[in-house]
Amino acid sequence: MTKPETRTGSSVPAATEQSDSALRALRVLELLAGMEQPASLTAIAQVTRLTKTRTYRILRSLQDSGFVHHAGRSGYRVGSRAIALATLMSPRPALVQSARPVLMRLALTSGETATLHLRSGGHRVLVLGEESPGSALRRVVLFGERSPLTSGCGGTSILAHLPQAEAAEVIEEHVPAESRSHLVEQLAEIRAQGYAVSYSSNHPGMHGIATALLDPADDYPLGSLVIAGPEQRLPKPALLALAGPLQAASRELAPRLAAVIGPNSSVRLASLDVTIQDLLTR
Repeated sequence: MTKPETRTGSSVPAATEQSDSALRALRVLELLAGMEQPASLTAIAQVTRLTKTRTYRILRSLQDSGFVHHAGRSGYRVGSRAIALATLMSPRPALVQSARPVLMRLALTSGETATLHLRSGGHRVLVLGEESPGSALRRVVLFGERSPLTSGCGGTSILAHLPQAEAAEVIEEHVPAESRSHLVEQLAEIRAQGYAVSYSSNHPGMHGIATALLDPADDYPLGSLVIAGPEQRLPKPALLALAGPLQAASRELAPRLAAVIGPNSSVRLASLDVTIQDLLTR
């Protein structure tokens, strides 16, 4: 009778090790989401029953990918990328539901489509949208649409407010060397005027205007609000006329967003309304 093969450290296939690592990271994220946040490294290690060294390595990897925010000495919080992922699941989380009235007002004011985007590493993800009554522009609101921060006003409005080192990494990854200096000039202009505009950047024949959602604590960009519509209805003068209402809406929504996903949030939560644990049990 053949003995079953004994698995040793040297005989475990690389694919199995990678799978185990991925599941371990998901488990850490799941448990963090159910903890009072920010949570300390020690507390997370105790809950996950991993060593502090291994827990730190997993958290750092999740942080580098945008799934976790490091709030300095306060600890760790579920990050914007995890929340962006969660919004693709139904029902929509309470956090995103709180943004709906703001988007509805923007859609009514502009007569066009208003969308909310969250930063996801070097990209932005469309997580929520509202359209003006009677609008036939259904193809604009593509939940989960993911584009580089270097493309379209929804992305460049975020990119313009990132710390210089972070912005440089995104630009280097997505923009050819010969075009980088021009983009840097554009980003400076966006910061100065407080909004970004785009003309057929991500969708042919579509114009848009966007403002960044900035954490009130340090002006760190968490996402963006966008109004978009057909070029025939939104020539440049009409587009720029929407800057004021859009900026006012961003000032209203940004603190709510920062209270939950901002890396410098002072709000402590028993658990996030957006959690991996909730997603797995629905």
